[in-house]
Amino acid sequence: MLLKYLNELEMAVQAMADHPDADTMNRCVKCVATLDAYLDAQMEPVKQRGRELMDGLLPADLQERVGHSVH
Repeated sequence: MLLKYLNELEMAVQAMADHPDADTMNRCVKCVATLDAYLDAQMEPVKQRGRELMDGLLPADLQERVGHSVH
């Protein structure tokens, strides 16, 4: 599941880079929220690595826009 959520986030980030509109922003926000919720339920090593990967996918300006911060 982690790979699925990371892939969805990667696609959403790419879509946001290509077409920065409200719909693609909402998709990014939803992907971040879904991945965050999934990681919250995981064991610490998975949670930590998943958050590192997620943070690596989100450019700094997009992290601010979607309201994500490093945990």
